[in-house]
Order: sequence, then structure tokens, then C-alpha cells
Amino acid sequence: MNCQEFTTFLQEQIPLTAAMQLQTDFFSKEKIRLSVPLAPNKNDKNTGFGGSIACLLTVCGWSMMYANFQTQFPDAKIVVQKSELRYLAPITDDFYAVCQCTDIAAKESVCENLQRHGKGKLSLHIDCYCKDVLSATLDGTYYIIQA
Repeated sequence: MNCQEFTTFLQEQIPLTAAMQLQTDFFSKEKIRLSVPLAPNKNDKNTGFGGSIACLLTVCGWSMMYANFQTQFPDAKIVVQKSELRYLAPITDDFYAVCQCTDIAAKESVCENLQRHGKGKLSLHIDCYCKDVLSATLDGTYYIIQA
């Protein structure tokens, strides 16, 4: 799936992402980068709205799970079980989230647990940037569950 196809998929499956005008900038099993313009995602102070930032980060982690496990487990459901979000700096322009996951052993463990127990979990770290300034972070636990 290329970036445009994944953007379309997200906007169809998670309608809020369409309202946010979310775009996929990079899509692989090791790295996901999603971006949004400030205009539809700003608050009354003309800075990034906390809910939009939270959504972007959460969807970025969800996308990493999808990229890694959808092919092997097409009927499984992906959910975020818990997350810790930290706002570090005001967002004053378009912003983006990046999730990298290169831990092959952790991904293999998810697959083994999913096959053995019907569910697997992966802890992910996602960063949010505005003009290359780290503005927020999310540490989340994502589950994939056999349907």
C-alpha cells in the first residue's frame, strides 16, 4: 500500500482523520509519518488543538500496528489499550507524528502471542513535531486481537 492509498484507507475507516485533513508522508513496517495542517486542527489560541494532537499520535501508533500485522492477520482488530501523552511545546504551524519500530523480536512476540492466545501487544513511542521542534510525545500500548 502506498502513502496515498493508506491516507484514503484511514480517512474512510476513521472519519475524524478526513476532517483533520490527515496525510500519510511515509508508510513502512519500520516507520510511519502522518501529518496535518494547522488550520483545521487549531484551538482558540491559534495553536494545535490538544484533541487533534492526541488523535494524530494515537492514529500514528495504530498505523504502525496495521503496517506490521494486517497482511498476516487481516481479520484482527487493533486497539490502543493505554497511552501517556505529554505536551511539550505549543504547535504554531502544520505538524506531524512519527512512529518508528525496528524491534523485530517484539514484533515476532506479538505474532506468537496472537497465534497462541488470540491477542498480542506492542508498546510504541510516537513523537509529534512542529517545524522540527518536538512538541508532544505519546507512549502507548496497542493490542491486536483475533476477531
